[in-house]
Amino acid sequence: MGDRAARRPLIPASGVGILLLVCAALFSFASTPPPVTPPAPRRVVKVPLAAPKKPLPALSPVTPAQRLDALKRARVREDVDVASRDLYRGPRGSLSFAVDEEIRCDFVPRPIRGWSEKFFCRLDDGRVFKVKYVENDRFKEVYGEVLGTRLFWALGFFTDRMLPVRVTCRGCPRHPWTWVNAGHNPKKLDEQGVIPPLPPEAEIGTYTFDPAALEEPLDAAWIEERPNQGVTWHSLEQVDPSAGGATKADLDALRLLAAFAQCADNSAEQNVLACPRGEILPADGDGPVCRRPVVYVGDLGAVFGHGGLTTAHEGRVDYDGWRSLSVWRDAATCTARLNSIGGPLRPSTLRHPVVGEAGRALLASLLDQLSDRQIADLFRAARVDRLHQTTREGEGSREVTIDDWVALFRTKREEITHHPGCPQP
Repeated sequence: MGDRAARRPLIPASGVGILLLVCAALFSFASTPPPVTPPAPRRVVKVPLAAPKKPLPALSPVTPAQRLDALKRARVREDVDVASRDLYRGPRGSLSFAVDEEIRCDFVPRPIRGWSEKFFCRLDDGRVFKVKYVENDRFKEVYGEVLGTRLFWALGFFTDRMLPVRVTCRGCPRHPWTWVNAGHNPKKLDEQGVIPPLPPEAEIGTYTFDPAALEEPLDAAWIEERPNQGVTWHSLEQVDPSAGGATKADLDALRLLAAFAQCADNSAEQNVLACPRGEILPADGDGPVCRRPVVYVGDLGAVFGHGGLTTAHEGRVDYDGWRSLSVWRDAATCTARLNSIGGPLRPSTLRHPVVGEAGRALLASLLDQLSDRQIADLFRAARVDRLHQTTREGEGSREVTIDDWVALFRTKREEITHHPGCPQP
C-alpha cells in the first residue's frame, strides 16, 4: 500500500505567509475530492482468540459393558432455535475468524489415515489442528465438510466444527498429503511419533493452501474399547430412550438427514461415541464417568452428490449429481435413498434407511425453519462457487450459481415436508 499522506508544507514566519497558506489550503480542499481509502487487506489470524482449554480426561479404553451402557444413553441432537443459527459464521468455538481469513501455522510431520488431502499444523499457541486442502476435484472435502457440519449443527445434531479459511503453512512440503498419508505411504516414526526429516524432493517451504478447512473437533472425550472403533449405524438400535438416550424420532431424523444430504461415506469409523466436556463427572473408583454421552457423525465430507462406490468427483458436492436423485427410494414406505460408498470392499452401515413418521415429521419441522438466506449462507460459507461446476440448460450449459444450490435444496426439502406421512410410527 502506498503512502497516501501529502507532504506537510513549511510554516511561514510572517502573518502574510500564514494567510496565503490558509487560502491555498481552502482552495485545494474546495477544488479536489477527498482521497479514496483503499480496501483494508485481509486480516491475518496468527493466534486463536480464545485460550486453550485444559486437556479432556481420558475415558478410553472402556470395557464392552461400559461402552454398551454409554451407547444406550447416547443422544444425537439437542433442541435449538434453528431460525437464529448463523450458517455463514457457523458455530462458536475456541477459534474465531471469518470465512476466507488467513491463518499461519507450522507443519507437523505426523501421519494421518484417510483418503483425502490433509495434514496437521501447529498454531502459534502450540495447539495442533487438522487442515484439509484441495489438490484436485476428486474428493472436495474442503467444501463438503463445511456443508455437512454446518447443516447438521444448524438443526441441532452434534458435529465437529469446520472453519473455511486460507492456511499459510511454514516448513511445509509442497504436497503435504504425499508425505503424511499413513495408508499409502507409511513412514518410520521417531520417539515423538512424528515422521523424521523429509528428503529434498519434498520441497520444504512456506505455502498457502486456498481454499482450506481447519477442523476443530467437538469438545468431547471419545468412548472406545480400541482406537478408531467408531459406531455402526446398525448399533444405534441399542440406544434406549428410557435410559436417557435418543428417541426413535431423533434417530430416524438423523438417518433421514444423512439420506437428504447423501452422506454416502458412512462406515463405522466415520461415527463417534463421546462425552462432551461438561458431561464428564469427577473420577470415582473406576475413573471418570460420563453423565450424558453423544453419538455424532465425525466425517461429513462425502455429501451433496449422488454417492456411489467411491463418492469421488460427482459422488460428492456435485450439483447435477445431487439433483439426479430423489430423497425417497420408495416414498410409500418412507424408504430413503442413500447410495453409500464401498460395495463389497468397504461395506457401509447405512443404506436406504426406512424411517417412521415421527422422525420424518421432526426433520421436516427442522428443515422448514431454515430461511432462504440461511441456505444461501450455507453454500456461500462452503465456497462452492469456486468449483465452477456447470449444468446443462437447453442446448448448452452454464455455470452453477449459489441460487441454483438454494433452489435445489428447497426442492429436495419439499420431498420431506410435503410428504403425506409414513406408515410406521
